[in-house]
Amino acid sequence: MADLAPTDTADRETDPLALVFTEHFGCRAELAKLVSAKARRQLYPARATIIENGAASQRLYVMIAGHARMVASSIDGRIVVAEEYYDGALFGEGGLFEQPGAGAEVCAVAPCATGGYESHEFLAFMTNYGEIALAVSRQMIARLQKATRHLTEGATLSAAGRIHAEILRRARAADAMTITPRPVFAEVALAVRSTRETVSRTISALEQRGIVKRGANCLIVVAPHRLEELIY
Repeated sequence: MADLAPTDTADRETDPLALVFTEHFGCRAELAKLVSAKARRQLYPARATIIENGAASQRLYVMIAGHARMVASSIDGRIVVAEEYYDGALFGEGGLFEQPGAGAEVCAVAPCATGGYESHEFLAFMTNYGEIALAVSRQMIARLQKATRHLTEGATLSAAGRIHAEILRRARAADAMTITPRPVFAEVALAVRSTRETVSRTISALEQRGIVKRGANCLIVVAPHRLEELIY
């Protein structure tokens, strides 16, 4: 990892971390500048470990740009994805309330630029500025809902049903039901707690039935209602 050079006063208007706080946290520009100025900027290359497995985090991170993932190993050696972090995401927040490590590690999937804060420092921002506290609450609720959904799907859906649900979710979040870039089978398998081979077979079956279609570096859901019917 490498420290990023701090931005000076002249170019804070375009400071990418300040933009994260305005665009993803809903902060006023003045507050965004104040909070971003206190961060320790760091770069992590792909595959670098950001938070060690099981370590009690004393620092909270805001993702400026990149993609990181919280992963844990099951007792039989399988890798389980707990959470994914993209631009604007917050992680390491357990340290805010002196919670023990989650028994998982956070590693960079793609190169990541982060802003790091000592836990007590960020907690002071939450205490003094309602905008920060509200934004953190929204992120936590969204992640709790996502975790609950995954838990429910894992208990009620077959492996194929989980794959169908994941593909439909990604398509609905994209433009024109087109997932770009085309999903990597191994990455989808991690997301739904299945195997790459099962994902490959399931998507091939959807193609044969005309429900999805592969394009140039994309996957198009042609018949979303038919795909939804296959989930359960």
